[in-house]
Amino acid sequence: MLGTGGKQEGVSRVGLTAADLVAARRREPAAVTRVYTAYAPALFRFFLAAVGDRPTAEDLTGDVFRSAIEGLPRFRGPVEALGGWLFTIAHNDLSDYRRRQARHLVQPLDDLLEEAALAGGAVDPAELALERVEGERVLAALRQLSPDQREVLLLRMGAGLTAPEVAGILNKSTGAVKSLQHRGVASLARVLGVTNDTSAPQPLSGASEPAGLASRVEQG
Repeated sequence: MLGTGGKQEGVSRVGLTAADLVAARRREPAAVTRVYTAYAPALFRFFLAAVGDRPTAEDLTGDVFRSAIEGLPRFRGPVEALGGWLFTIAHNDLSDYRRRQARHLVQPLDDLLEEAALAGGAVDPAELALERVEGERVLAALRQLSPDQREVLLLRMGAGLTAPEVAGILNKSTGAVKSLQHRGVASLARVLGVTNDTSAPQPLSGASEPAGLASRVEQG
């Protein structure tokens, strides 16, 4: 898409444009709704897998968007960086929630689970198999992983962020993120008991956007 100056206008991976971002900064309802529609499902899945409770996941997702609406005028990055910014807020909110709970929500798997073997540039067979498993089963299994593995998988496979973007959110190196992803995929495949096959892959997805959440965000 071309901007008014004839230059290529930035478009995020979820289809938002630079014009959408400018309008959302002005709190134009249609633009805010487009941002919400683009990111709410992935944020909700992120929180649902982390906390295991739908109402809490809805509340946390709403909190992210309320913070985002307040903070957008101060967000100076391009529209392509909006997802990373939103998930940074989500990660911080989740950390605050966990501190408030003052307890471990999941029992980590054995840290000695071997890394998934990756041929040079090839798709990880375990990850390909996981894409064919029903989303709700994946969300339930994710809660059996360590928090670091679970967050990396949700940010990479669920939110579609790049490894460097996830590294920035989690304050880890890109190599550490890739290692956590590979180990998490292998662990998740073991939990689910899945193996690679030749059927058409389905996108990793979980519960749909919670009903009524958008209106609660706009009211906040």
